[in-house]
Amino acid sequence: MKQTLTGRYCLHQMAYWASAAGVISFASAFLLEKGFAPSQVGILLASGNFLSCGLQPLLADRADRAGGSILIRLTAGLTLLCMACFGTIQLLPLPQWLFGVLFLLGIFTFDAMMPLMNSISVSYNRSGRAINYGLCRGIGSLAFSMAALVIGKVMARFGGDWMIWIVVALLAVNVAIILGYPALDQAGVEKKQQECCSLGVFIRRYRWYCVSLLGVMLLAMFHAMTENYFIEIMRRLGGDSGSVGVALFVATLVEIPVMVYFDRVRKHISDHWLLKWAGLSFLLKSILLMAAPSVTAIYFIEILQMTSYAFLSPTQLYYANGKIAQADMVKGQAFITASYTLGCALGNLAGGQLLQFFGVTTMLAWGIVMAAAGTLILFLTVDRKDAFMACS
Repeated sequence: MKQTLTGRYCLHQMAYWASAAGVISFASAFLLEKGFAPSQVGILLASGNFLSCGLQPLLADRADRAGGSILIRLTAGLTLLCMACFGTIQLLPLPQWLFGVLFLLGIFTFDAMMPLMNSISVSYNRSGRAINYGLCRGIGSLAFSMAALVIGKVMARFGGDWMIWIVVALLAVNVAIILGYPALDQAGVEKKQQECCSLGVFIRRYRWYCVSLLGVMLLAMFHAMTENYFIEIMRRLGGDSGSVGVALFVATLVEIPVMVYFDRVRKHISDHWLLKWAGLSFLLKSILLMAAPSVTAIYFIEILQMTSYAFLSPTQLYYANGKIAQADMVKGQAFITASYTLGCALGNLAGGQLLQFFGVTTMLAWGIVMAAAGTLILFLTVDRKDAFMACS
């Protein structure tokens, strides 16, 4: 029997998402602490996301043509580069512009790992080495929740520098985990190289799939804007970074059972309807955030995470696999991850500008518009089948 890699992949997800609690959820608080204006924070975070969006399809095209083992090398290399960027800003006294550039590169490389990490799961499952993606992703969320709780308390008491050191340590652990994966079977690589398409052909071949990704992008805009500027939402109601940590802990705690038992959920609800329910949940959350009267109310609103992000995140992997031919699998994963990352970039950029010039209330109002538009697009597109897949 070929070995089961669920344990190692669980560790991979744990290390990645624990570090994401710092890199994603507390990045704006850290940069604000370092003297960056809200609009500058938005530009920095958005620029890192934009760069990642451009890189992800290119890395995926390389992986599709080269075969499975390149996934391991690329993921390990990006993790090392991310660790070097964050480590450097802590070790060296840097002018603010260079500090910002290195932080941007750290965000850029961190985001670029995600589609490769998802594709590792798909590749090993197809080679006969079982990985329970839903279970691993759920445990990753548990790691995120615990890390968010700890990092929020640490930042409130000791400042953001400690957050960065925690992230660097977790990235180092992740490198060791990634390098421990066994080699992927390279059989059929030459045939795969001949079958996979270029990026331009991919867009024409999977038109409805690409249009549906606009809905994913808009939901990501709302999610990223509220997550990255959560500290300002909390301050509006009298909270602090510790309150942010508690809210994130609640959100990730309720999403864990959904992700752990996601394979069972998919037996009763199709991937298309899971995406639709995710959109509706994000829309409801956007409305409730606008109306929230207190920090305690925010904690209860975060319970919607179990049908919003907890549906959207793992469904992306399965939705892409159902819409994309095997030869283009890594590109399919990269496109849906890139659309989510692009949404995060636009959400960060828009959130920073709206927050600085118009305030939290206006930012939350635009969040409702983003969530509503994204949900509408998903309802109109996810059931459509591309002609290429209908004929294949």
